[in-house]
Amino acid sequence: MFCDKSQFEERLCGETKDFWIIATLGQISNGGYLLLVPKRHVECIGAMTSKEAKLLDKLGVRVCDALIQEYGDAPDIIMFEHWIVGQTIKHAHLHIVPGVQIIAKRIADDFPENDVSCIVSLSDFRNSLYGKRKEPYLLWGDLWGMKVCWNPPAPSQYLRIIVHLEIRFLYAKILIWMSMSM
Repeated sequence: MFCDKSQFEERLCGETKDFWIIATLGQISNGGYLLLVPKRHVECIGAMTSKEAKLLDKLGVRVCDALIQEYGDAPDIIMFEHWIVGQTIKHAHLHIVPGVQIIAKRIADDFPENDVSCIVSLSDFRNSLYGKRKEPYLLWGDLWGMKVCWNPPAPSQYLRIIVHLEIRFLYAKILIWMSMSM
């Protein structure tokens, strides 16, 4: 799908020499949910070149800054990739979603037996951890930093599902708070 630009051209928000920035199908947020996709076919962030991973790090920061400008008040933003574990499109793509706080606890609760590694950046992950393990993973960055859960028995679309649930829970808390203040 991501190898053929005509498949997503109407949702293309921007591009660099190496990456596309694409609005997602099936929004699970109130807007701003984007995918950063390498133009070169590569299955996951871990399989990118070191240069590509560094460029993706920089692009991710620029896109998050743009979302903060658009939505104001420094919205919580989460990034994730679910290579092989629940991935339905076999082409690397980094999800960026505003409005989500923390999913690390949920992942730790769901997969208590699986190793979780902290990472500094996507290029750090690619260069040091993935090069040694080459296992399926869930990768995410939230308010608690960037982490990787190795080889969890997660269902398809697991990270999209828990991000969606977190957004719904947050909006429910806001509605309750608003009704109590009336």
